[in-house]
Amino acid sequence: MFKRAKPKVEPPPIAPTVEEMLADMETFEVNQSPIGGPVDNSDLEHALLTEPENLSLPTWWQVFDEYDQKVKKLSDTEGNLDVHKNQLKECYAKLEKNAEKLKDGIKKQQALAKEALKC
Repeated sequence: MFKRAKPKVEPPPIAPTVEEMLADMETFEVNQSPIGGPVDNSDLEHALLTEPENLSLPTWWQVFDEYDQKVKKLSDTEGNLDVHKNQLKECYAKLEKNAEKLKDGIKKQQALAKEALKC
């Protein structure tokens, strides 16, 4: 009643030969960015944020990675600032407590001095 039809799929592509691969390797270029210290990429960052479609893909990823590292560093710095802020608050509280103790001690000494002078 129903015939099973064979799928109409194209055959898979044929693997390249060694000679074809060697010929391709001669035309292949690798552009690596120089390894070194941080480079000022403010123009590239601006281009990444405003017109990312105009950047080449390797440049886009390089700028993106550098920007991502800066964001991580900023968040770490914010965390460190929060820790230091809390430490400063604790130190301030201790200083206030010590200042109150000193003021109380001075008042007691003044009261004792007045009592001694009355006699």
